[in-house]
Amino acid sequence: MNLKIIRNYYRTDGIFSTCVDENDEKVMVTLEHAYGDKPLPKVPPGEYVCRRGNHRLHGMTEDFETFEVEGIDGHNNILFHWGNYNKDSEGCFLVGSMTLSSQVDDWMITDSRKTFKKFMDLQEGLDTFQLTVVP
Repeated sequence: MNLKIIRNYYRTDGIFSTCVDENDEKVMVTLEHAYGDKPLPKVPPGEYVCRRGNHRLHGMTEDFETFEVEGIDGHNNILFHWGNYNKDSEGCFLVGSMTLSSQVDDWMITDSRKTFKKFMDLQEGLDTFQLTVVP
């Protein structure tokens, strides 16, 4: 299933987005690490191919299957994976069911592992999909 990420909030505690399918139906929310005082993600707006493969995050002892976003100048290993806070990503797309905002703490996304499983189930049988990222 091809997906589109629509960025909603550029904050120092993360870039929060809505991910929709080809019918503009919400599939999940995403969180990307924010870099700099003017929060910027590693993935610029554009069209990308995402390819299924086995990867390992820092601190993991085994690989897991996910999709890597290809064709990002100066970066590789931009993955879709679980995590809840800005610190859980080094530029990857963390996935969750909703964004929780706060007046005192960092914003976060929820149900990340469950949403990651749902995301992988939606992409069952596909080796690649097209990702569109809009500002």
